[in-house]
Amino acid sequence: MATEDCPFKVVRTNGSDEVLARAINLQIGRAAFETAKRMFPKDLIEYRNGAQIIDRNGGTEANG
Repeated sequence: MATEDCPFKVVRTNGSDEVLARAINLQIGRAAFETAKRMFPKDLIEYRNGAQIIDRNGGTEANG
């Protein structure tokens, strides 16, 4: 499956964008996003559909 076929992605931003996961399904992408938030609590994690940001976790700096 080509990456163009997977519109949903989880991106970690810490100076540059790092794509952590791609998904074809909204729910699978959401599960990957929730997992990434737990794995990288201090980093900015975004859940995207193409360029549209669906959800964002600001990490500890934005929350505190």
